Amino acid sequence: MAPVVIPRLCVRDAAAAADLLAQVFGFCPDGGPNRLRLGDQRIELLQDPAAAGHGRIDHLALAVKDVDAALAAAVARGGVPDGDVTPDGPLFIPEFWTAGTRYVFLKGPEGARIELSARVGSARPGLPGHDHIGIPCADLPAMQALFRSLGCKDIAATTLIRAGGNVPVAFLGLGPSVIELYCPPDHAAATAAPCGLWRGLVIAGAGLAGRIEGPEGIVIDGHP
Repeated sequence: MAPVVIPRLCVRDAAAAADLLAQVFGFCPDGGPNRLRLGDQRIELLQDPAAAGHGRIDHLALAVKDVDAALAAAVARGGVPDGDVTPDGPLFIPEFWTAGTRYVFLKGPEGARIELSARVGSARPGLPGHDHIGIPCADLPAMQALFRSLGCKDIAATTLIRAGGNVPVAFLGLGPSVIELYCPPDHAAATAAPCGLWRGLVIAGAGLAGRIEGPEGIVIDGHP
């Protein structure tokens, strides 16, 4: 098994979450009641009656061929756009990858953020599937150092120049998985979010074992 990074989604109703992920986004069971898969994207579901609000991870991004078509199809299947992030529909980031990225956010189970992302001009096979896992941070070098220590390799880095403040961004990869680290101008150092939805990560197939508690409350479990 190639190394893979799996986000953990902790919800109050795991069965309802699995149904929504299947109906709206196309996920299927993946070898167990708590694992789901869409192409090369996996999710591990956990149930917690107290789960609420965003966890240490901000969002999961799914790669699609055409954001507008994928958004229309998801809405037709009952998906709800996330007006808190992309209230006016898909947006464009010209600085990402070769020719930019179009993206839009929807509400996943219990409000967990799920992004649809398409790299402009890229003919990526096997879509829909994994694009990246988005993690905000206050100390980008410290967070980069954590993921490098776990075997991740630097892929790309840029700084988004915006009116509200510059946003440094770094992408790191492990197998097919991509971690997006970014520093919003108003993001303070985080603490552990014990009741958050996107609660942590599992790194499987990389020879890691046990729990790693990294900077700013990030929790990663290794499964050899």
